[in-house]
Amino acid sequence: MRKASADPRLRIGVSGANAARAEAIAAHFCEEGATAIISVGVSGGLDPALAPGDLVIGQSVVTAAGETFSCDTALMGTLPNRRGQPITPSIIYGANEVILEANDKKDIFAKTGATSVDMESHGAARAAQGGGAAFLAIRAIADPADRTLPSAALNAVNKDGSTKVFSTLVNAARDPGQFPALLQLGQDSSNALSTLSGNLGGLLGALFLRGDLV
Repeated sequence: MRKASADPRLRIGVSGANAARAEAIAAHFCEEGATAIISVGVSGGLDPALAPGDLVIGQSVVTAAGETFSCDTALMGTLPNRRGQPITPSIIYGANEVILEANDKKDIFAKTGATSVDMESHGAARAAQGGGAAFLAIRAIADPADRTLPSAALNAVNKDGSTKVFSTLVNAARDPGQFPALLQLGQDSSNALSTLSGNLGGLLGALFLRGDLV
């Protein structure tokens, strides 16, 4: 889904947790002449050192299929996270399905060195590469590496990125023991979104000062 923006230089696309939709939206933007594609959202932690709310800037995006998409070094900034520490660019793992199990997160971290995982960045990165646009991924951690997600979190996100509240609660009601984990995930996701809202404006403002992006 594409949205209009008050700034004619900026286009916003909402893909939800779906690489194919992210790729289609980004490809359309490239066809319209976009010079940069920036993937923004929450992600799961793979590096045990990362906590909910921490900010990650992609150095590259890798996939299970062996693809590697490099992020544009000129787009990388150094942003303070909520602890006031600089952000080190790192590898992001692009998954086509939700990684629920903590052991699976551990395995991906060991095999790829990726510090976080999401389901959109690799689609957007693939389109940017095909369209000759610069690419950058900015993610905030919504769940730590050592936490197994409740199964009710599967398919909990609509196409527009919103949460399917009713259906998620119905699924959890079949196994009420999931409610504490769902509440914790909601709180941590809120922290991640707060990190994005507190840092994203400054980064985008700096990017628009670059003459080749306007």
